[in-house]
Amino acid sequence: MKLAALVTASALALLGAAPAFAQLTDAENAAFERALEIMGDDPAGARKLIEPLAAKGDGEALNFLALLIANDGPDWKADPDRARVLREQAVAAGSEVAALNIATELMMDSEADHGRAIELLKMADTEEQLKVVTAYPWGRAYLFGWGVEGDMAKGVAYLDAYVEGRAGRVDDATVDANFLLGRAYRNGWDVEVDASRAYRHFLFAAENGDPRAQWNVGMMLLQGEGVAKDEEAAYRYVKMSAEAGHIDGMISHAVMLALGEGVEVDAAGAREWYGAAAELGSAHAMRGLGGMLLSEEGGEPAPALGIALLELAEEAGDPIATQILGFVEDAREELRAEIDAARADWLAAVGPPDPVE
Repeated sequence: MKLAALVTASALALLGAAPAFAQLTDAENAAFERALEIMGDDPAGARKLIEPLAAKGDGEALNFLALLIANDGPDWKADPDRARVLREQAVAAGSEVAALNIATELMMDSEADHGRAIELLKMADTEEQLKVVTAYPWGRAYLFGWGVEGDMAKGVAYLDAYVEGRAGRVDDATVDANFLLGRAYRNGWDVEVDASRAYRHFLFAAENGDPRAQWNVGMMLLQGEGVAKDEEAAYRYVKMSAEAGHIDGMISHAVMLALGEGVEVDAAGAREWYGAAAELGSAHAMRGLGGMLLSEEGGEPAPALGIALLELAEEAGDPIATQILGFVEDAREELRAEIDAARADWLAAVGPPDPVE
């Protein structure tokens, strides 16, 4: 289930029999509440109850139906386009929950219309019971300056309020909020650095499947930052992050295998993970793989490809690649034709690396 849908479901549960249902009869309100009760165990039954209410134009029913059809059901395929139309109809009908749903979705996309998201959040904030839920998209808005003037301290305060108000719940929003708070308290985003607090937030997100947080937990355990140093535990979290496809996790996994940090040295495994990250465009990984290919570390040497990868990494802005290339100037001259051929093959198959930030 997508993040926005989860937020909507939570908000619907908060609203209960709020005045938003005023246009429905008592029997229809009862049907709505029954649909809420069974939506988890019997989505088809919930849809059967809610379809007639949505057909009447009730905003909350339209929003509820959008939630159901945005995801696969027992006898239907997800229809995100229709769900999007229904959510807009729900907003037009006055649904604060639908406004929150759309605003949250917009605040998850750096290229979205954040000005509209702010307008919708203001609409949602007129419903007192939704304020604890709106704290999450407001937090993102202020952290990143999306639709409002950036104010990291204010963004952190909103996210803190959201996490506190949603204690005990686990969904995509609480996981992301904890991840962002981990970054805020680790890096001092207009708040005092607090490594222990950062670690606790990262750990919550990591334990609930966030590969970005898993990598951060691994790094903090490896360095003893905010928590007792534990290389074996660090490796477990880094491995989880890598296996989930997070590039930082993949690179750190390669490094830990190469150095034997928390795990037995496995040069072949390190080369494999560097290769996987390099194919996703990481200049750091290209540099790591290139260095291993210059020697017999982890497998057969392939100096032409190794130098080609180091040159690509250097062009992307990796300063260590430049240092390594300084040691192989003679080989670069001798193998120039082979290097150029290896470079062309790599670029054709994979493409250039992402610029180093």
